Amino acid sequence: MNGTTLTWRLDVEKYIIQKILSNNVVLVKKDNQNYILVGKGIGFGKKKGFVLEDSDVIEERFISLKGLNESEYENFLETVDPKIIELSEKIMEMVKKELGEALSPNIHAGLIDHINFAIRRLKEGVEIVNPFLFETKLLYPVEYNLAEKAVKILEENLNINIPEAEIGFLALHIYGGRGGKSKNEALQNSKMINQILQVVEKKLKIDLDRNSFFCRRFVMHLMGVVNRISSGKTIKNIFLSQLKSELKFEFYVAYDVSKIMERTLKIRIPESEVGYIALHLHKMNS
Repeated sequence: MNGTTLTWRLDVEKYIIQKILSNNVVLVKKDNQNYILVGKGIGFGKKKGFVLEDSDVIEERFISLKGLNESEYENFLETVDPKIIELSEKIMEMVKKELGEALSPNIHAGLIDHINFAIRRLKEGVEIVNPFLFETKLLYPVEYNLAEKAVKILEENLNINIPEAEIGFLALHIYGGRGGKSKNEALQNSKMINQILQVVEKKLKIDLDRNSFFCRRFVMHLMGVVNRISSGKTIKNIFLSQLKSELKFEFYVAYDVSKIMERTLKIRIPESEVGYIALHLHKMNS
C-alpha cells in the first residue's frame, strides 16, 4: 500500500474492520483504502471482518497514514501504542478547534510516530535535548502555545512529565501541518537564527540575553527581512551611506549575518537590509 486517504465526513457507510488496535482505535478498509478510526468503544467486542455502519460511533474521527509505504505502514501499526494514536487524534482535534483549520493529513503519521518515540524515550530515562528551543518559541508562538496544550493532554493521560524541549519539537510538527508550510522549513529557520546569534556573540564579544527585548527584536527583524524578500518587497534605506561610514564594524558583522541567511535560504539580501541589520547590532552592542 502506498498511502491512505483522509476523509473528514462519512460519505460512505461501510467500513470493514481489519484489525482491532484497542477498544477505541481500529484499522478499517473501504474500497481498498485503509483508515484508522478513533472513537469511544469503537473496537469493543468487535472482530476482524466486522462491518461498521454507525457514523455516530465513529464520530467522524480519522487518522491518515498518507505517505507511508507498505513496510512503513506495517511497522507503524506494530510499534505505535494505540493509546498514543488516541491521544494524538485528541491533540489534532484541539489544534483544529483552536486554529479553525485541520492539520494536513500528510503530517498525521509523522506526528504520531514522533510522540510515540518521545514518550518511549522519556520512559526509558533518556533526556530530550532541543538546542533550538528559544528560536522555535520566538519564531512560532502560535504553534508553541498549541504544543504546550498538546503536552498537557499527554501528561494528564499518561501520567508522565514532559520537558519543555519536547514542546519545541511538537511546535515544529504543528507548524509543518498548517497549509503549505513545512516542518523542515521551520527547523531550518530555527537553526539559522541560532547560528546567527552565536556569530553575533562571537563577533561583538558579548553574551546575549536571549529573552531580552533587544535580542527578541533583532530576531523578529531578521525574519521580517526574510518575509519581505520572499514576497518580493524591498525597503529603501536613506541612511545607508551614513550607516556604512559610522557603523563600519557593525556593518561588517551584519554582512556576515546576511551571508548566513543567503546560504541557508538561497536568497539575496540587498545592501539596504544589511544596513538595518547593522543598526540593530549597534543597539545591542551599546
